Amino acid sequence: MSTPLELVTTAATSIVGAMATNAWDHIRERCVALLHGHLDEETGATAVARLDDQQQMLVATPVAAREALTDYVTQDTARVLEGMLKSSPEAAESLRALREEARSATASGESVVSDVRVENVRAKGDVVVGGRDAKVEKKR
Repeated sequence: MSTPLELVTTAATSIVGAMATNAWDHIRERCVALLHGHLDEETGATAVARLDDQQQMLVATPVAAREALTDYVTQDTARVLEGMLKSSPEAAESLRALREEARSATASGESVVSDVRVENVRAKGDVVVGGRDAKVEKKR
């Protein structure tokens, strides 16, 4: 089971990854339902408008220059999702479902998320990392 921070981070990454793909229209509708279902009307509308603006910026940005914008949009989306979970903890299960749907919808499409880096993590016991290009390094 993931922590709320892990959930919002991975969900934001999956949602932003869908923004520049053919899957965006479907994922956007799922985002709209989630945000309107768990935020008040004004906050939900503001969050959806922000997603729409950011998606348009991503699509208008040349692929070679998207990385910095993608990082910003992912962080901003994670903040919105974190706020939603704080005000409506029961949204966690719906957010997990959206995350998985966004991941599977973009699995065959082009994703704008090119690099996810996690640093300064301390773990006791086994750590399992999966993915096509996963690289794990141990530094002391």
